[in-house]
Amino acid sequence: MVVLYVDPDSAVRLQRASMLALAGHTVHSVESAEEAVNVAQGLESLDVLVTEGVLGGDFTGFDLRDGVRQKFSALHTVITSRGELSELSALIEDSVVLYEPVTDEMLAAAVADASQPQNETDYSPDDVAADDKPVVEGAPPILAPGTTLGNYVIKERLYLEKDSETYLALQQSVKREVALVLLKPELLNDAAAVEGFLERSRVKASITHPRIAPLYEAQKIDGWMYYTREMPHGRSLEELITTGVKFKEKTLADVIAGVSEAMSLAVQRDHNYRMPTARDIFVDEEQQASIVNVFRPKTGKSRDYEADIGRFLMMLRALCEGPRDRNMLETLARQKLDWEKLNRRAVHMQEQNRQASLLKRADSHEVHEIVAARSAGKGVSLLAWIGLGLAVIGSIYVVVRRGVSALPVKPLTEEMVAVPAGEFIFQRNEKSTLPNFWIDKYEVTISQYNEFLNALAANPQQAASWDEPNQPATKKTHKPANWDEIYAAALSGGVVDKQRVDVNCPVMMVDWWDAAAYARWKGRRLPTEEEWERAARGTDGRAYPWGNEALPQAANVGGDLDLAGTKGVIADGSKSWAPVDKNSKDISPCGAIGMAGNVEEWTATWADHPDYPDKRVPLVRGGSFAAPSSPQLLTARHFYKSAESSTKALGFRTASDQAPPAP
Repeated sequence: MVVLYVDPDSAVRLQRASMLALAGHTVHSVESAEEAVNVAQGLESLDVLVTEGVLGGDFTGFDLRDGVRQKFSALHTVITSRGELSELSALIEDSVVLYEPVTDEMLAAAVADASQPQNETDYSPDDVAADDKPVVEGAPPILAPGTTLGNYVIKERLYLEKDSETYLALQQSVKREVALVLLKPELLNDAAAVEGFLERSRVKASITHPRIAPLYEAQKIDGWMYYTREMPHGRSLEELITTGVKFKEKTLADVIAGVSEAMSLAVQRDHNYRMPTARDIFVDEEQQASIVNVFRPKTGKSRDYEADIGRFLMMLRALCEGPRDRNMLETLARQKLDWEKLNRRAVHMQEQNRQASLLKRADSHEVHEIVAARSAGKGVSLLAWIGLGLAVIGSIYVVVRRGVSALPVKPLTEEMVAVPAGEFIFQRNEKSTLPNFWIDKYEVTISQYNEFLNALAANPQQAASWDEPNQPATKKTHKPANWDEIYAAALSGGVVDKQRVDVNCPVMMVDWWDAAAYARWKGRRLPTEEEWERAARGTDGRAYPWGNEALPQAANVGGDLDLAGTKGVIADGSKSWAPVDKNSKDISPCGAIGMAGNVEEWTATWADHPDYPDKRVPLVRGGSFAAPSSPQLLTARHFYKSAESSTKALGFRTASDQAPPAP
C-alpha cells in the first residue's frame, strides 16, 4: 500500500514513517503541504494520506486531503492532531482523526482500517431517498452512443442510479443538448417503479425557476420510458474542481446565493430532494449558478437541512482561492442555517461586496495616467478627466459643483440621550446588564468634526493628548481625505460625488483613531458594542429601533444607493448620506436617531477578525445608506480590515458615563 505521510515535526515524521515502512507499506514522507502536493503529482497510485491536522502556512490537513483527492479520488485519510479540531469539525467527513498522543499501534491500525474496501453505496438514511442511491459505475450503458430514441440521439452516459440512467443527448429538431433520464427497461413491468418514475417527472415539471434546469417532456416510446431536462449553462462544479479553477469570496457568494435561492424555493413548496452533488451544480461565464432538477416527491423521511448545507459548503472548499475564502465557508457551515437563511446570508454578502466595490474602488488606470501627465506638465484629455470624475481614488475623490449651491444650513444643536441601567437582550438571546450611560442622539456631523479639527490646529501642543495611547506612529493627522473640499461643499449646500451634502450630514472617511481622538477631545469615549446595541434595540431585543416590523422608508439604508447620481429616489428619500436628523422614524426607545441607517458606526470594542484570526480590529455596528436592511441590522458585527479603514458609509457617535452639561 502507498502511504503519503506529512508532518512538520521532523522527529515524529521520521519515527512514524519508518514504522509504517517496516509494516510493509511504501511510504513517502514530507514536511509541508506544498511538498506533499508535488510528491502526489508524481505518483501513479496513492492509497492513504496521513497528515497532521494543522500544517504550516495557510493550509490544514483537510485542505491537503481535498487537493490530493483531485487526482486520487479514492484516497483514504488519517488526520493526526496535536490540538482541538472542533472549529474544523465540519471538514472531517470520512477521515479518521487521531488526537495526540498517538501510539504506533493506533496509527498502524488506522492505516490498515483505512485501506479496507469501502461500500460505495453506503449512504446514511437521511442523505438521499432509497431510489436515488448511486450504484458503482462499471456496467456498460443501456443505450450505446448513436442510438436514436424518438427525437433524441444518445451521445454519452453521464451517470446512473439504482432505477435509471442519465445520458447526454441531442434533441434533433432544435439541435440542442439535453439530459435524458431513462427508466431501466427491466422495471417497465414493475407498477410501483413506473409510478415512482412518473411522479418524479411530474414534480420536476411543476417547478419553474431560472436557476433550476426545467423538465422538457416525458415520453414512453418503442418500449422505453424517459424524460428530458435542460442541461444547465456553464460548467459543473465537478469539472471546475477537476480543472483547478479557483474562486474568490465574491464569486463564492454568488454561487451560494444562486444555489440556496433555488433550493429554498423548492423546499418552501414542500418538495423533497436528493442532495446535490458537484456534478449537479453549474456555474456560467458570468458566475451565475444553476442546478440540476434534484427535486422529487415527498417521502416519510425529513431532510437534515443543516447537514446538507454543511456538505454543500464543504463541496465548495476545493474551489477556494485562499484561506479567507475557506474561512467564509467554514463560518457559514457552523451557523446552523436552513436553505432560506443561507440565501439571506449570501444575498447580504453580495450586497456587502457591491458596497465594497462602490466605496473602495482604488488605483484606477485613469488616475495614474492623469497624475503622470500632470507631473510631466502635459495636457489631459477630456475623456481622461471624465474617467477621473467617476473614479474613487483610494479613499474618495470629491467633485464640488461650485455653480450649484443652496442656502447655508444651520448646524444642529448637539444632544445626548440617557440610557437607563438594567438588563437587556444582547445579540440573539443573551441576557446582559449595563449601568446607566449617555449616548449621542445623532451621529457626529461634518460641522461638529470641523470644530475638532479647528481645536487641533489652534492647540497643536495638546493634540497628542487627545490621541489614543496605542495610536500608530504612522498616523499623523485626523483630517479625513479631501476634507477641505468636503467641508466647503457642506457649507454651501454643494455636491460631493454627485450627492448633495450639508454641515448636518454625518462625518465620513474617518478611521477608528479619528473617532476615538474626537471622543477624547469631547471628554467622552466611543460606545462599546453592548452599549451601542442597548441604545439601538432597547431592552426587548427588537429587530429595528422602532420595533420588529420592517419599514423600508424608516431608515436611510441601501435600497436606493446611487453614487452615480442617475437614479431617482425610490425608497427612503436619500440616495446616499443624509442629514443626521432627517429620518425621524429611525429612533430607538432611548431616543437615539439614525442607528439603523445613514452610516455605520465605530465602537470601542475590539475582536479577532474572522478572516485573520491573529488580527484584532475594532467592531463596526449598525446599518448604512450603502447596505440593505435586514432583521439582523442591529445585531450584525462588521469587521473592517483594520482600525485605519475608512469609507463614505462609516462614521460614529460618542458615549459618556456622565450626564452632559446643560446646554
